[in-house]
Amino acid sequence: MTKPVTKVAIITGGTNGIGLAVARALSQRLDWQINILGTNEERGRQAVAEHSNMTFYRVDVAQYGDLANAFDTVYNKHGRLDFVFANAGISGGLDFYTRHPAGEIPPEPSVKTAEINFNGVIYTSHLALHYFRQSPGGGKGASLLLTGSSGSFYPSGITPIYAATKHGVLGFMRSIAPFFVLDGIRVNALCPGTVRTGIMDDEAWKLFPDELIIPMEVVLDATLQMVDGEDMVDCTGIKIPASELYGRAVEVSGDNFYFREQQEWCDDKQKQVMTITMTGAL
Repeated sequence: MTKPVTKVAIITGGTNGIGLAVARALSQRLDWQINILGTNEERGRQAVAEHSNMTFYRVDVAQYGDLANAFDTVYNKHGRLDFVFANAGISGGLDFYTRHPAGEIPPEPSVKTAEINFNGVIYTSHLALHYFRQSPGGGKGASLLLTGSSGSFYPSGITPIYAATKHGVLGFMRSIAPFFVLDGIRVNALCPGTVRTGIMDDEAWKLFPDELIIPMEVVLDATLQMVDGEDMVDCTGIKIPASELYGRAVEVSGDNFYFREQQEWCDDKQKQVMTITMTGAL
């Protein structure tokens, strides 16, 4: 028997990897309606064919107009929005260090990685806030999850633009979370290490021994706990009560996940400066 829809989700980068895995997991909850956004129409159509409560929209998250139209269509169709997973991302930037002939101006570097990984997250978050607020309850209980990476915390010399975007995603999440929660909206970041997805080709994956690959079920476990907004306990025993489950960075490595706090202040003056930038508009 088909259950009435009580939850609606939008997942960017939803036709592959973590996004598709989360979409499939949520589709098992028959009272959810899942909307996957991506650029691969073949994979999108295949996913929809396998799940009756899933819809595909061809969207490039770097194009605000296309993304906004998809959000608006979903909201107007269902009258609500409960979960948004800003997950779309690519690696790229591998040719950043290429030598160019002396005496010539080097060609403009590609910033497509930044447009998708960072601009796309900003666009997605902006739209999520708007449609969460219009949903029943005015956003209370809604969840926005941003996909960061281990590259949100550590340097990655072979993919510097990717690492920069993921550092940016983490800083963005920590900056907006205290404001979104005023409307009852939880914002958190999922920051996994090496999960076998389509973000790299087979040759690149050969760099990583099998024991370093994170099982998808570990990522799903952490993700679904954040979606549900209940108490969470990481592998070190740190417990975050449901009422404080926002502004959290959850790093996933091996079979475990860890809550990662922001770094310590260098001194009290800097703490005061940054506290003003966080609380001045609250």
